[in-house]
Amino acid sequence: MVKLYYFENQRYSKLKAQCERNESLFVDPVFPPETKSLYFSRATPPEPVEWKRPKDICAPDPPHLFVDGMSSHDVTQGKLGNCWFVAACSSLALEPSLLEKVIPEMKHQEWDPENVGNYQGLFRFRFYRQGQWTEVVIDDLLPTVGGKLVYIHSTEKNEFWSALVEKAYAKLAGSYEALEAGNTGDALVDFTGGVCESVNLKDGGYADDTEKRQALFKNMERSMKEKSLISASIRIKNRNEMEKRTETGLVMGHAYGVTAVKKMTIGEGLFSLFNRQHLYMIRLRNPWGQKEWNGPWSDDSEEWKKLKQSDREKLGIVFENDGEFWMAFEDFCTYFTNATLCHVLNKSILSLRKRWHVFKHSYRWTLGTTAGGCVENRSTFLKNPQYAFTVKEESDVMIALMQEDTRKEKERGVENLTIGYFVMKVEGNRKYRLHTMFEKAGDSIFINAREVVNKFQLKQGRYVVVPSTYEPNKTGSFLLRVFTEKSSKAMFLDQEHSTGSKIWCCFPQCRTPVCVMSVTVKSASGLEKTSRLSMTPDPYAVICCEGRKVKSPVVKNSLNPTWNTGALFFVRRPQKSRLVIQVWDCNWFWDTFMGQAKISIDINNKAVTETHNLMGRRRNHQVKMPGAVTVEIKCYHDLMAI
Repeated sequence: MVKLYYFENQRYSKLKAQCERNESLFVDPVFPPETKSLYFSRATPPEPVEWKRPKDICAPDPPHLFVDGMSSHDVTQGKLGNCWFVAACSSLALEPSLLEKVIPEMKHQEWDPENVGNYQGLFRFRFYRQGQWTEVVIDDLLPTVGGKLVYIHSTEKNEFWSALVEKAYAKLAGSYEALEAGNTGDALVDFTGGVCESVNLKDGGYADDTEKRQALFKNMERSMKEKSLISASIRIKNRNEMEKRTETGLVMGHAYGVTAVKKMTIGEGLFSLFNRQHLYMIRLRNPWGQKEWNGPWSDDSEEWKKLKQSDREKLGIVFENDGEFWMAFEDFCTYFTNATLCHVLNKSILSLRKRWHVFKHSYRWTLGTTAGGCVENRSTFLKNPQYAFTVKEESDVMIALMQEDTRKEKERGVENLTIGYFVMKVEGNRKYRLHTMFEKAGDSIFINAREVVNKFQLKQGRYVVVPSTYEPNKTGSFLLRVFTEKSSKAMFLDQEHSTGSKIWCCFPQCRTPVCVMSVTVKSASGLEKTSRLSMTPDPYAVICCEGRKVKSPVVKNSLNPTWNTGALFFVRRPQKSRLVIQVWDCNWFWDTFMGQAKISIDINNKAVTETHNLMGRRRNHQVKMPGAVTVEIKCYHDLMAI
C-alpha cells in the first residue's frame, strides 16, 4: 500500500462524491481556469485563451485518456519551453507499468461514453516528491487558442493523457510558466521514484574511447531492459545557442527522449558467418515531433540499405517526419554532450532482477546549527547533518541528495541552493557523529540543481556522508538517499558521543566513558601460515576492547596484508582494560589463530603509530608468534575529539 501525501489536502473520492451530489462538473479552486494558473509574470495572456474541457475540444469525437494504447508519439510540445518535461513524458510512455504509477486506476479514470453520468471532469495523478508519493487532483479544463490546445498535445486530437499530466505537474509548480526550462532527470525522478545517473559524454571522452563507449552502450542497453528511462541533450555555452539547430539537424539545449538502444547484426545466416557486422544503434525522439537528425542512419539514408526489409520490420523502422530517428551510438557520443539514465531501482525480494537496498532521510540545514557549508569551511563543515552506512563487500553505491523544488517560488525570485556532499571512510563500528576529518572516499560537485547523484565503487567498510550547501548559513530542506547492493546498516548520526547509564552505573559496561579511542589496524608483516585447512594464507584482523569487536576484511593469499580497518571505542575503565589486536587465518571449516597483540590504553590526546609483535594467547600468551601488526591509535579525554 503506497503511503500518500495529498496536495493541498484535496481528496479525489470526496471531491468526486461532492460533484455527484451537486450534479456538477469539478472546477478546481486551488488551480482555477484563470490567467494566474498560466503565468506568474503577467496579468493577461499574449493571445486570448479559452479554457475548455476535452469533450468540447474534440467534439464530435468522444475524448479518451489513451487512443490505441500509449506511445512516445502521444506527447508533442506546445507553446511552452518545457522540452525537458515533454521528453520525460515521451520516455514514460514507453513503460506502461511506470505510467500506471503516475495515472492510478487508469480504467476508472477513462471517459466512458456508455456512462456519461460518471463523468465529473475530475482527474488525479501521482508524483514522487521529497521521498513520498504526492497525489494531485485537477479539473480537466485545458487552455486553448482557436479551439486547439496551447501546451502539450497528442497526435490524436481526442487523446488527452499527456495534456492532463502536464496540468497536474503545472499545479504542483504553481503555474504553467513555472515549467519553463528544467532538467529532464527531475521529471523522470518525479514520475518513477527512481534515481538519475548523469553521464557527461563530452568531458568523459566517450566518442574517442571505444572501451568506455561499449561499456556505456551495455549500461544503457541493460538499463532499458530494466525499465530505466533515458534522455539526452546538447549543452549550450550561452543563451544565444538555446534551441539553435546544428548542421546535423539536432537542436542545442534541447531534451531528447531515448526510445531504444539496440545491437543490430548485418549478414546473419550460415553462409555469412565470417561477414557479420555488429551495429550499435540508438533511437531518440525530439519532443517537437519534427526536426530530426540528418546524418548517417537518419530517415531514408543510404545506410538503411544494408538491412533487409524483414530486419527493418523487426525493428519497427518507419520513416516519417515524426521527430523520432536512429543514429549510430558512436555518433550519439560525438554529437550529444549529456545523457541521463533514470534507474527505477528494484527493491523486491521476489524479483530476479538486481535488488537494491535504499536508506532515505529528510532533514534541514538550519541557520546557526546544521548549515555548515562545504568542506572548505573547516571550522563549520562537521556541523552539517551526517549519515553512516556500511558496504559489506566491494560494490556500487549510489548517493542522491535532493533539495525541495523551488519552482513554486519563481515569482519571488527564489532559486535552488548550491548543494553537494562529501564521503569519508571511518571506523567499522562508527555510530556517533564525526568531530574530525577522516580519509576521503568520494565527493560530488556542488551545483544548484534540484538533485545531485553520484555512483561510487566503494570497498568493504563503514562510511559517513555529509550533505551540505556550498556556502555556510544557507537554510533549506533536503532528502538524502543511499542505494546499496546489500543491507547497509545506514543511520542518521544524531548523537555526539556515547553516554553511560546513570541507572545501571554499578555495571562496568554502563558507566560513563572516560575516554574515546579510535584504532586503525594498518597492516601486518612476517606472518607464517600454520594451518593445512586451506591452500593459501587469508588473514584478517579483529580489534577488541571492553567486550566490543570489529573485524577487518579478509586479504587473500598474503602474509603481509594491508587492512586499514578502524574501530571506535568509548572506554570506561582505561586503567584495567586492554586493546587487543588478533590476527586470524580464514579457512573453509574453522579459522586458525595467527597471533595477537595486547596494548595498554594511554590517554595521550594525540595520534600514535606503533608496531607490536604478535604473541600467543591463553596459556601461551607469553610465547612469541611470527609477525607483527602496525596500528594507529588516537586516544582523548574529550569524547568529542574524534
